Amino acid sequence: MDYSDPNAFTLPYQLTKQVRRDVYPLLEPTRPELSAKGKTVLITGVTGGIAKVIAESWVVAGASGVVITGRKIDALENIAAQLKSLAPPGTEVFARGADITDEASVAVLFAAAKEAAGKIDVLINSAGSLEPGPVGSVDPTKFFNDFQVNVLGSYLVTHHFLAQADGAGTVVSMTTGAIGNVFPGMAGYTASKLAFVRIMENLHAERQGVRVFMLMPGIVQTGMTVDSLKPYAKDSPGLTGSWTLFLSTPRAEWMRGGILSVNWDIEEMEAHKDEIVRDNLLSRAFLNAKLGKDGHPWTRGSS
Repeated sequence: MDYSDPNAFTLPYQLTKQVRRDVYPLLEPTRPELSAKGKTVLITGVTGGIAKVIAESWVVAGASGVVITGRKIDALENIAAQLKSLAPPGTEVFARGADITDEASVAVLFAAAKEAAGKIDVLINSAGSLEPGPVGSVDPTKFFNDFQVNVLGSYLVTHHFLAQADGAGTVVSMTTGAIGNVFPGMAGYTASKLAFVRIMENLHAERQGVRVFMLMPGIVQTGMTVDSLKPYAKDSPGLTGSWTLFLSTPRAEWMRGGILSVNWDIEEMEAHKDEIVRDNLLSRAFLNAKLGKDGHPWTRGSS
């Protein structure tokens, strides 16, 4: 790998030849096709980085309600004030602090959201935790904090979303390309993200009326970005925001249940839609080996 290439940690995860690193015309939040009018969205982890910009995208797109949550109350209120200053007529912004790892706190969050905004149509699981360090060196409590936030917390929010969804709605959960590789020092993060992907895959299979997507936001400069990846953090958080809008539209229907990257070009994907669907190219692979009745088709002459 050429580590001098700014795309060194992006190209290994590319489905399309075109690499997208910022918002492009198809994904401009002001496009009528991406209008969020009539939809209410709940976004977690808004005090942590990417989710704040996701919320901005939904406000610009004219969502009826934008419900934001996070642990840092003061920061959350400041972000809410900024969002309200951007909001067009008809768009309401609601902020409610919550600890998503505490079910009672999540229940209160949804009760308050229902009172303020009514039914939540779209859930964006953006809250995350990354406690870096080698296995055996990280304090176990810190190591499993990644599971508390990335698995338990996201599950609790999803559980309460489904309870009020009346069998319909959209769930977009942030994941990472790192689930496909071993990254030393990131075991808790990658394992927890991989675990939640499996939960989302089950949700997709079990609830036909719920639209499920798993979205890789690329490498964005945030407080969670590990030092070794900072030179490659070239992706705009706005690109993730626009993708969440796109995934809430009928045009993304064929991508349901898939793992997607903001770095992929949508029109190029659409040009190869039949092949992507036929070969299930958006699913999480188990092994690169071809498993089956007669085993892997070994190369002739190998032993």
